[in-house]
Amino acid sequence: IKYPNKWVALTSDRKKIVICASAVFYQEAQEWKAKLEDMGYEVIRTLQSISENDVNQYQKTHQGHYAKMAECDIVFVLNLEKKDIPGYIGASVFAEIAFAIGLNLVFNKNIQILYLNSIPDNLPYSDELTKWQKLGWIKQFQPVVASELVK
Repeated sequence: IKYPNKWVALTSDRKKIVICASAVFYQEAQEWKAKLEDMGYEVIRTLQSISENDVNQYQKTHQGHYAKMAECDIVFVLNLEKKDIPGYIGASVFAEIAFAIGLNLVFNKNIQILYLNSIPDNLPYSDELTKWQKLGWIKQFQPVVASELVK
C-alpha cells in the first residue's frame, strides 16, 4: 500500500510508539519511523539490527524491546507482504501482539495495538487475530491525510 508523504495526526499528543515487524522489514521500519515522527508521534523503539547467533545480544535486544512495549502508548504492527502473503504477521510479531494484549488485560495498561494492513486469513493464527480484532483489542491503523481535513 502506498501512502502520501505528508501525514497529520489528529490525536497523537506525542504518544509513544513501538514498531513491531518481521526482521526483513528493517529498512521499511526505519521509513515508517520517520513517517510516524512526521505525524507527531515519538517512536521509542523500532527494529534493531542483531545477530541471531549472538545469544547475549539477541536476549538483551528482545528484553529491551519488550521493556519499551510496556512503556508505550501504541504498538504499531508493520505487517507488509512476506512469503507471498499480504499483511504477513510472523510468530514473533504475533507474540508481541499477545504480550501487549496481556499487559492491557492484566496490568490495566491502555496500549493501542494498530496494524498497518489487513489481517491475512491464511496464517496459523489468523482466527485468533480476527477474534482480537472483533473484541477491539487490535485495530487497523487509519492515517489522516492533511488534504482530507480541509474538505
